[in-house]
Amino acid sequence: HKTMLKAALLVSVAVALACAASGAQVVDDPQVVAVQALIARLLGQDKVSLFSLSLYNASTDSFTISAPSTGSPVSISGTSGVAIASGFHWWLKYSCNCSVSWFGNQLELPNPLPAVKQTRIDSPYNYGYYMNTCTHGYSTVWWSWDRWEQEIDWMAMNGVNFPLAFVGQEYVWQQVFLTLGISSEELQDYFGGPAFLPWQRMGNVDGWAGPLLQSWMTAQRDLQLQILERMRSLGMMPILPAFSGHVPKAVKDHYPESKVVQLSSWADGFEGSYFLDPLDSLFTEIGQLFILRQADIYGTNHFYNCDPFNENIPPTTDVDYLADVAKTILASMQTADEAAVWVLQGWFLVNDPGFWQPAQTQAFFDAVPNDKMIVLDLWAEIEPIWELNLFYGKPFVWNMLHNYGGRSGMYATLPRVAAGPVKALSNSSAIVVGTGFTPEAIETNPIAYDLMSEMHWRKTAPALDDWVAGYVSRRYGTAAATNNVLAAWKILQDSVYSCTTHQEGTSGSLVAGRPDLEVDVIGCCAVTALFYDPADVCDALQLLTQAGAADTALATADTFTYDVTVVATQALSDAMLTLHVSLVEAFQASDAATFEQAATNITALISDMDALLATQQKLLLGRWLADAKGWAKTETELDQYQYNARLQVTMWGKPESVLYDYAYKLWAGLVGSFYQSRWSTFITSLRASINAPDAWDHNAYLEQVKAVEQKWIDETDWWNYYQQPVGNSLQKAAEAFAKYC
Repeated sequence: HKTMLKAALLVSVAVALACAASGAQVVDDPQVVAVQALIARLLGQDKVSLFSLSLYNASTDSFTISAPSTGSPVSISGTSGVAIASGFHWWLKYSCNCSVSWFGNQLELPNPLPAVKQTRIDSPYNYGYYMNTCTHGYSTVWWSWDRWEQEIDWMAMNGVNFPLAFVGQEYVWQQVFLTLGISSEELQDYFGGPAFLPWQRMGNVDGWAGPLLQSWMTAQRDLQLQILERMRSLGMMPILPAFSGHVPKAVKDHYPESKVVQLSSWADGFEGSYFLDPLDSLFTEIGQLFILRQADIYGTNHFYNCDPFNENIPPTTDVDYLADVAKTILASMQTADEAAVWVLQGWFLVNDPGFWQPAQTQAFFDAVPNDKMIVLDLWAEIEPIWELNLFYGKPFVWNMLHNYGGRSGMYATLPRVAAGPVKALSNSSAIVVGTGFTPEAIETNPIAYDLMSEMHWRKTAPALDDWVAGYVSRRYGTAAATNNVLAAWKILQDSVYSCTTHQEGTSGSLVAGRPDLEVDVIGCCAVTALFYDPADVCDALQLLTQAGAADTALATADTFTYDVTVVATQALSDAMLTLHVSLVEAFQASDAATFEQAATNITALISDMDALLATQQKLLLGRWLADAKGWAKTETELDQYQYNARLQVTMWGKPESVLYDYAYKLWAGLVGSFYQSRWSTFITSLRASINAPDAWDHNAYLEQVKAVEQKWIDETDWWNYYQQPVGNSLQKAAEAFAKYC
């Protein structure tokens, strides 16, 4: 079946290209059919006949839209299924004032449909990239095919033709290592649990929260086949993994002459993983085996991601060694696929700038032909590596990273996103061939992704004031054009959505941090200092709640109720900073009365936040746990998947590591149980020493709170958390404003 499918796709693409080359439009190509199915999923089957879709050939990625008169069919043509889908999305946005997002759609189509003057939009880029290796842990790990189908539709409508496709690779790796004589038992300490596979794949940790069950590997193989078939049907070029050198410890035992070394620990509590020197002949053998077996199962579009030194430092700074490593890695790909192109994350240049000096970097890049590598400038909105001229002639993709760990909070760098790709495009020495999104997790701050997706089709930066006003109008529909709504969004645009500080995503929420007398950083990386005036969030919240109270249509719009919930949650999170100061100052002054009032206020705020979050489906811990449970068929699977799901959003790593709360979430259920329990433990511990604060035993408290954390992680109460929303978002948001602003 798979062979027949691949053959059919190849024939159809050949026919399409032949017709396109002759100047003809192709109206019955599988890519056109795939976009028709996308439209049916979004608008309904009855709306498909409203569109005339076709493919055409052009030197750049482009689409055209036209409708000669009011009510006439809409003609949308493009250079690929993705281009046609992007044209359809552009028509929805700019002809119909509609919106499609992760958090509700606004699809009030005009009746009759408007006339559209023929419009052609050409992208200056070849590639629209999407996803981060970490996204497959923080966001997509528990997704079923239904959720993946929605996301692939979103990708196509947002110009993504170059997605990272990492699902199901463990099934291939298992077969490769079995071929090399490594037993399934020996692999149990290699593959991690489902929620931690990205960091095992990158060679950071082995076996964490594992072992990986055979049923998982097989099910993910089947899911990957569905994912790739749909991506390719839309004209996408999925990027598959390649061998980077990370091997099971058992390779050293089975191949004692091989150059396998144990790397230093990636994080406290974890043993270093094992790395096979690329200059060892076994490296090429494994690399070839993997790509051949992967192609046999999944096919290939000849693009392969390989990051040999992702948050791992090479064993030597010797430039000849680094050049040989790069040559060997490419050769291991080309031995199996002579058309292979290496897709490399540029994160190693951000993470280890001390090691990757110009000499080392140039030696590594110069060893690979320019047409055989594409570099992902991973965090270009904050640290644009291309500006340092460190890609040495390699084409690169300008990416917005935006989010770390899926941490909740309002945050974006809209001015930088609007200007950054244009700056790279206008630089004659920069070989920018694409734009993209590289978030560690998705489903946050949709305005950032809406703008970034448009930059794939823009050659100049939009006027942000006008663009944001248009975004709001599209998102809420006819109910949006009120002074209060637009004023609220102008405040948000200029504050939380225009961050200028150098920080890893949103400011950390103190609600979600492990309580202490001083909490400047949540876990390792989320600074609690605010980059905006918290009064701005309260002002925006007041305007939004007033607008909702005055307009029933607005108050019941899914997009609006989600947004007002997020703004109210941010206001509560900001208020927690002041309450924490009151608690600590009262404790240090042995002021029992003020201490108790502050403690009461903190407990109430956390409960209020939990109730607010419970009004939104996307903000429920129960949804995350239920998605994990959906993959389980046995008690063993139930236990492991719930443990993985709970561990990742709380402590992440070993007790002694600083990874705790790295991936915190402000979700109903998590806030009201895990975070509330920690704060209760902290308050109780301080209360016992209120009359002698200098005698407070900090170490004893840490042992207590770690025990509380571990107890929650080990619980198996799947159904103790809401899986469906409860309560009224607008009412809870108004109560939050009245109480905390």
